[in-house]
Amino acid sequence: MKRKILAAALVLGMCFTFAGCGGGGKDDGKNSDKEKAKEVSIIGSWECEDIEVTDNGKKMKKDSVKTIFGEDFSKVLKFSAYSDGAAYLTMMDDENGVTWTKTKDKSYKISLSGAQEKESESMTAKLDGEKLIIRSEDTYQSDGKDMTMEMEFIMKYLGKKSRIMDGWDVTLSDDEVYAMSNFVSEGRFVATDGLLYGDYGGKKWGKGAFTVGKISGNKVENQKVLAKEAKAGSLTAYDGAVYGILDQEKIIKVEVGKTKVETLYTGTCDYLQVTKDGIFFTDEKNHYCRIDFDGKNKKTILEKKTFFPYRVSPKFLIYQDDEDGETLHVYNLKTGKDKKISDVKSYNPMLCGDFLYFYTPGSGEDMKYICRIDMYSGRQEKAEKEAFLYDFYVTPKNLVGAPGGFVFAKFSEWDKFAEKSSAGFKFYAMYSDGEIWITKSSGENFMGPRQFGSDDEKSIGYSCVKKK
Repeated sequence: MKRKILAAALVLGMCFTFAGCGGGGKDDGKNSDKEKAKEVSIIGSWECEDIEVTDNGKKMKKDSVKTIFGEDFSKVLKFSAYSDGAAYLTMMDDENGVTWTKTKDKSYKISLSGAQEKESESMTAKLDGEKLIIRSEDTYQSDGKDMTMEMEFIMKYLGKKSRIMDGWDVTLSDDEVYAMSNFVSEGRFVATDGLLYGDYGGKKWGKGAFTVGKISGNKVENQKVLAKEAKAGSLTAYDGAVYGILDQEKIIKVEVGKTKVETLYTGTCDYLQVTKDGIFFTDEKNHYCRIDFDGKNKKTILEKKTFFPYRVSPKFLIYQDDEDGETLHVYNLKTGKDKKISDVKSYNPMLCGDFLYFYTPGSGEDMKYICRIDMYSGRQEKAEKEAFLYDFYVTPKNLVGAPGGFVFAKFSEWDKFAEKSSAGFKFYAMYSDGEIWITKSSGENFMGPRQFGSDDEKSIGYSCVKKK
């Protein structure tokens, strides 16, 4: 009997020996953390903690199971599932690529990747509270009769494990998703405490002015110019103050509700980000640097041409490496480990859920391919068709573009911009906090109602075309 069960276990292991990597799972684009994975999804890493075997209807004793598999069940089976449907199953130290799909009865099917599937080449899985039960069934013959062996592997959750970077476990909140998208979109505006700080342009302001105004319904009233003839960017609110860059030559700070602008740093600068760990930016050499909140003690963190650098956590930095074919990299700020994660020219990286979205150039100036990387499985995907797209924006629920009119795409249709975009005036999504949208237009052309106009109805160079 023991030999029969062991043989069935070995057959089960052999079923997955020739598996490859692939996708096929449901992607709803929602943020997921450890608790959500336990409750609603198999996404994450799992380790066997118990095994139950039923041989032809008779449940095997635990001692017999341990005799076959050993005392340490964690060495028998490990399983990692990813948002894109890819998965890896490790049976007795033999790792194989598989796929997972959700079934109608809210359970899961774990299958071989690639070739035609047979029933013996798949497992089923179901969540039971905080445990994942992976079940296999195999048939064998004994004394000329067909016999059935069922095995249930009770798995415990270990958290999400990235194949890209050790220790990666980053899930941005909704506010953080907006913050990263605003950063990538040049940070021309920031709303805080009912005030809108921004790079006001248009007929009234000429070249532009760093200005603050009170948000009042669909208007901005009582505007006050903080810096004349200045282009503001990288605006961010932090700890009762607004920080930013003026004319890419100085880092400034203004207390919320005040009008005095304080210069913290002078010198060519870009890509400003403010966190509890200090003020981060790129300097005249495009090197990634840090200064204290008083503008002193400049320190170079990356001595290479760095673009779109964004700290998604105190531990990890995502950036475009100009010296490596303009590809995306992840840098561990604690250990110094650096990993290339894209293999095409990559612009405007924005993280939401498990995926990092970006675009790569298409055949023309305004043609772009939307791409994404699963930050856990490492799988990179590229839309089949290029889209007519000036720019795009990521929110917690969808992707947004503004080619001739706002286009909203669910994450499940992230690669369908080519079917949605249309020609027209150039509009760029510049800012959103989940309540308002501000778009930049070329010339004096506007979309929809003229919202966020000045008191005398003269343009501020931007339109709010969507309000939650």
